[in-house]
Amino acid sequence: MIGLAAAVGALLIGVGPGQPIGPEAFGQHVAGLATAAPTSLTLTSVRLWDTGVRWDEIEKTRDRYDWATLDAAVANAETAGATDILYVLGSTPRWASRSPDLPGLYGPGSTALPADPEDYLDFLREVASRYKGRITGYQVWNEANTRSFYEGDWTKLAQLTRRAYDTVKITDPSALVVAASSTVIPDPAFYDESFFFRYARALHRAGDPVDAMAVHLYPVDTTKGPDARAESIRAAQRVLNKLGVNRPLWDTEVNYGDRRAGLPQVVPEPQTAATYVARTYLDSATLGIARTYWYGWDLSVLGIDMVDANGITPAGTAFVTVRGWLTGARPAGCWDAGGIRRCAFTAANGSAFTVVWATGPAVSLDTTDMQVCRLDGACVDGASSQVVGRSPVLLKAM
Repeated sequence: MIGLAAAVGALLIGVGPGQPIGPEAFGQHVAGLATAAPTSLTLTSVRLWDTGVRWDEIEKTRDRYDWATLDAAVANAETAGATDILYVLGSTPRWASRSPDLPGLYGPGSTALPADPEDYLDFLREVASRYKGRITGYQVWNEANTRSFYEGDWTKLAQLTRRAYDTVKITDPSALVVAASSTVIPDPAFYDESFFFRYARALHRAGDPVDAMAVHLYPVDTTKGPDARAESIRAAQRVLNKLGVNRPLWDTEVNYGDRRAGLPQVVPEPQTAATYVARTYLDSATLGIARTYWYGWDLSVLGIDMVDANGITPAGTAFVTVRGWLTGARPAGCWDAGGIRRCAFTAANGSAFTVVWATGPAVSLDTTDMQVCRLDGACVDGASSQVVGRSPVLLKAM
């Protein structure tokens, strides 16, 4: 049995003492948000994507706007408690597209830039004016490195990003502008040939006209979990460091596994799903990801659902639990010792706590005079020992 303080041969991992973790760090996607506010979840941060509010869904013909769905989504997000709302641009209407017949996931022309960038900027002005002080951030495009969403010209996208930044800052100066997202494949070419590298380089040459860079940290292998995501985090950070980009890094979509028709079905079992969710937000907090948006709360598309027909799932409970553990806390570093990873935090009230999990087989820890809290939200006081497996548990002195 290993004592909590044991650190012989420890390896320090991730970031050291940092800023408090705000509630905006715990983002979600809620597909049904335009219909109703979620009843099983208090939102803090939400990304509006696959919610029926894309540009091509609002402005189907030039200068004629149907705001009903976006009005409802924003109002329901606020009702559910969200103080951080990120709106995603892109998905060009066919009438505005420079390649109106180009195939795209959301219809012909949707992956192309507008023939006239002013059409994009006019729409952005309309949204930023209408929702000033309510929508708190604008993301320039979704997954711009994939042909399903974007035609692939990083130089022109960087130019559009520069103009979008200026437009938002004039219209709603308090709103943030987030770079187009990109998936991450941490192979040798990623560091100097990938779309992410080239787009980030073009932005950097233009003066870094964004408030945050963005990635989607889905593991390339859908059977892999958070350890693969951590590798992708380091790869993205390496690119930004190489270029000298000094902007926060956001993960604006993440999940594990796959439920899509025609693809291998990879659906983690409930306890593994809860573990993956907890590790995702813990890794974000300790490895330098400023905001993470789970895709999604009520989307049965990828491997892990947070709510289903029976209510909140163990994964959803783990999300709420870890958000409660970490909000307001400051990370103080992680280390490995004795088959256990320990991540230390200082709570908002100044008290210290540690989140631990096994990096291999389960390990028995001495938890005398400790409170032990699990991902299901239950806490036990004063147990002499605790068997720790892959699922993170919180330990704090009684």
